[in-house]
Amino acid sequence: MELNPTQIHRLCDEAYAANGVSLNALIDRVKYSLPFLEKDSLRIITATSGLFSPVLSGFGFMARLNGGRSTEIVIATRGTASLADAGTDINAVPAPGPTGHLIHQGFGTTFKSYVRQLNEFIKQQNLGFKPTAVHCMGHSLGGALANLNAAACAELGMNSYLYSVAAPRVGLVPYAEHLSKKMNAAHVYRVANESDIVTMVPCYPFVHSPYVHGTYLLDGGMLKINPMQHTLGNGYKTMVNSSWKQIESLTQGKKQQMHNSLFVANRQDANYFEQIIKMPGAMFSGRLLKMINMAIHDMMTRLGAQSLLSVSQYGTGAFTVLDQMAEILARYAQASHQKSKEMRGLLNAVMAYLGRANTAVKDASMATIRWVFGLLYQSVNAMARQAIQLVGR
Repeated sequence: MELNPTQIHRLCDEAYAANGVSLNALIDRVKYSLPFLEKDSLRIITATSGLFSPVLSGFGFMARLNGGRSTEIVIATRGTASLADAGTDINAVPAPGPTGHLIHQGFGTTFKSYVRQLNEFIKQQNLGFKPTAVHCMGHSLGGALANLNAAACAELGMNSYLYSVAAPRVGLVPYAEHLSKKMNAAHVYRVANESDIVTMVPCYPFVHSPYVHGTYLLDGGMLKINPMQHTLGNGYKTMVNSSWKQIESLTQGKKQQMHNSLFVANRQDANYFEQIIKMPGAMFSGRLLKMINMAIHDMMTRLGAQSLLSVSQYGTGAFTVLDQMAEILARYAQASHQKSKEMRGLLNAVMAYLGRANTAVKDASMATIRWVFGLLYQSVNAMARQAIQLVGR
């Protein structure tokens, strides 16, 4: 049975307390805030982060549940709390992960630095039993690590649960497809605020894993991208005292709104961005950015080009993902007048999101696509760094 949203919010919050405190101090803290844990079983996870020089710190904790659920364990990992952690966040070159598929190298490196501790904690001879469920949760960077924790446990045949809150994208398409098949759909809870930019990075071809199921969306205020919406205390406080069914109901309504916006009734062949970009409030609109991402994914899927962006050479310096996407989408636009119109509409939507609606894009050449997408990636990444820094304070 899953843990509830209130428990997950508190576990994610308390994972930050593992950074820089003793085990006894952490036990004293969580015995009041997390009464459903067996406090004597608690162990701190120590891990390294950093882009060049690894820094060791407390990255969360492991513990057993108590009462009638004493054969279940939790693995809670924290988000960014230092400059070293920020270095991990930006190290987005793909590298093999716990399933053998390509993932974000920074997240993978930190995961590898503590995976032995997980193995030792989970081993039957240490716990005295084989866990009947492993609950993996975390906020922000901690959510990315929770994803890898859950994936690794699923690979070992364990009953793995994933609860990621405000997590960035962890892997490329093959990793996402593998995890979508490997993990029980009822065991995946990926919570995202519609106005939280961190949940939208790294940009394509990184995708959320699993992406077939498990998405729970929270309200994003006025739906403007806002770094403050990334914090647990602002963007995710509505998890407390909510149920998964309530959040799921809200999510289904949001998904239907998105679908109706993209595929307007009786206008299936129309350029679905034409009317949207003329509406006020397009600049830094979280909903518009999601639509842009969905449209890119849809085009790539129709072209069968996803695998082209997931090859091992990506990140070697031979070419960049932006160059690949520009070339693929430019060829798509050249295929017909309708596709060219669709591509220009997408590019103009990007410009509207960036507050440049007056700069109309008149062609869909490779150079133009590369330029527009470059502007988008710079804006998204800059705002994501700002949001991550707020968490680390």
